[in-house]
Amino acid sequence: MNNVMASNKERYQFRTLTGYDELIIHLSGQAGEWLVGTTNTSDGFIVGNRTLFCDLLSRMQLTPTTGNGFRRPLSLNAGQAQYSELQLQAEWRIGRKVIRRILDEMEQVGLIKVEKSTVASTLTFPCIRKWRFGDTVIVNPYRGSLYTDECGGVKGE
Repeated sequence: MNNVMASNKERYQFRTLTGYDELIIHLSGQAGEWLVGTTNTSDGFIVGNRTLFCDLLSRMQLTPTTGNGFRRPLSLNAGQAQYSELQLQAEWRIGRKVIRRILDEMEQVGLIKVEKSTVASTLTFPCIRKWRFGDTVIVNPYRGSLYTDECGGVKGE
């Protein structure tokens, strides 16, 4: 029992969603199906795909900022997140090939859009329509047109 507890303490604590009072997400059927699936970690644990998505989403900037978490500072707009495959590999304890597959799958179902660069890689979240914190409402500048037509549209908002 102590060994299990000790190993659990060393495991990465997935990030949770914080910073806003309301988040409006539009999902395709494929995205919903993907989110209820699971992924195996390198050390034999099973983690829900929703947990992985929420971990990435928790990195999203709610307002424009300069990211200092990596080698070079990067100006990020609201709705963007900076990431590193190496960092995700270490935190999630999942191999880089699996990380790439997960990101590709998320992109295929419309949850994220990946922008790779030699300077810095960023994610945007086309499935996020808008978010609110306090009295401030921010419409996601990276929301996907797929969702504006098929899920009720932006007209009248």
